[in-house]
Amino acid sequence: MLSENRPPVYPPAVSLDLASSPRRAASPATLRRRHLRLLLGLLTATSAEAEPTNNLPALTLLIMGAPEARPTLQALSQEQRSGLPVALRLAEFPTARVDSEDEREPLELERRLQEARRHYIDAEFSTCLQALGHEGVLLQTLSQGHRQLVARLLLWRVACQVGMGRAEVAHQVAAELGVLGLEIPADIGVLPPEVGRVMVKGAEAGAARARTMLRVSSDFAPARVSLDGRFDVCIAPCSLQALEGQHVVRIDAEGRQPAVQLIAARGSALEVAFTTLPATPELAARQWTSHYGGSSASLDSAGSLRLLSSALRAPRLALLTAEAEQDGYRLRGSLAIEGRVVARTERRARPEALRGTADGALRDLLIQGRVMEPAPALYERRDFWIAVGVAAAVAGATTAALLWKQPVRTEVGF
Repeated sequence: MLSENRPPVYPPAVSLDLASSPRRAASPATLRRRHLRLLLGLLTATSAEAEPTNNLPALTLLIMGAPEARPTLQALSQEQRSGLPVALRLAEFPTARVDSEDEREPLELERRLQEARRHYIDAEFSTCLQALGHEGVLLQTLSQGHRQLVARLLLWRVACQVGMGRAEVAHQVAAELGVLGLEIPADIGVLPPEVGRVMVKGAEAGAARARTMLRVSSDFAPARVSLDGRFDVCIAPCSLQALEGQHVVRIDAEGRQPAVQLIAARGSALEVAFTTLPATPELAARQWTSHYGGSSASLDSAGSLRLLSSALRAPRLALLTAEAEQDGYRLRGSLAIEGRVVARTERRARPEALRGTADGALRDLLIQGRVMEPAPALYERRDFWIAVGVAAAVAGATTAALLWKQPVRTEVGF
């Protein structure tokens, strides 16, 4: 028998109404917003992987041309908004600097000559020779083109040798004057006639010697050849004649250190080969200032850019020039990598579009120089196909969500 107070075995009947359920299905608009946020998140993550921002190659940038355009171009290295895969560094052109070593050399030799003269007057002929220095002084002075100082140096050596009674040695020293093609200096007027006679006779004997053909070559071209202080007598490889005896041969080349040899010319021919070393940044700056600093016409030439790359210690160097025209600017750009010009470009720009045009010119140079790759077509990009795949997945999910209807479940209890 059932008790009246006993609770029923089954709970009351419950009817589930989806419209009144607390966990409602999202609306189509809400689903689209969620899927769009998912798509944007995937694209952002993919782009972050594809574009690393560290370890960018350095690019040194030089700006020249119209003064009113320079601030706009210089902003390229400050704003960094172009997305170029380089770290831009703005630099200045080398300034003219005095080569103090070349200035000190003539002054030092002049001091030696004055000291030798004082010792000669005091009849201290041995000390006179010591004051004039060793053969290295003559070599260095002649290689720098100070031919008159060298002639005076030889004259006083002859005078000191004659004072010591060494007439034969004095004659040999005087012969060097003729071999080198130097003129007898005016100092001979203050010396005894005996010294003058030895000097003239020895110089004439030296000038009468046989000639030797010098064949000069260098490991770097073009290289300018100087002989006995006479600069630029030929461009190596070349051949030139010299009287038998000692000579100073020097070669100079842009971007290289000068090389000097003391040779002894004998016989019919003599091979003179040079090996050069790269110029230091300080020497490259002096060479650039001397050869290109005075004119803007050839600043973007291959030689100028090679020297600038070395002087500025810039493995990658870009030069942008803005020339004012009637309706805007003509923008020229050059790119040198390791001192070699690898790309050039030219564009025209209106004043209000100069910033964007300069950005495009830099991009052209970097693509031509293979510093960066050109942008691929849309269908070739990885991001494009990822976006297509995600969009397809989102569209499928959205369609399924819109078409799917949750079944209604009804429970009946007794």
